[in-house]
Amino acid sequence: MSSKDNRQEKRYPFHWPVAIVFDSTESQDTYHGITHDLSLHGCSILTEHNVFSAHAVSILLSLPSEHPGASRRVVEVKARMAYTVLSSGHRKFRCGIQFLNFKGTGRAVLKREIEKRDLRIEAE
Repeated sequence: MSSKDNRQEKRYPFHWPVAIVFDSTESQDTYHGITHDLSLHGCSILTEHNVFSAHAVSILLSLPSEHPGASRRVVEVKARMAYTVLSSGHRKFRCGIQFLNFKGTGRAVLKREIEKRDLRIEAE
């Protein structure tokens, strides 16, 4: 039995603050972490807590500010948690997240940020 990678797009090693917000019916706290990698279709998140939900969650991605001193931008995404595993290399839990629906212009904002930073990576 082979394990096929279902990722449709390249993942980028961006380490941005993130919050996982559960539906109010789940009686769970909001958990914070940092992205390990991400694309327009999903991300993996490193967190101190072993969290998982079979229901949709909201992901709040805190993107870097446009310039020094400016506020960070937050993109909100409805998402599905695909897995949570202990990542011994990081000594944290890694959550696999599949993006479902972006709030407002969030997808376009994230796409611009990825493209801008991808150009910097290629230039190095």
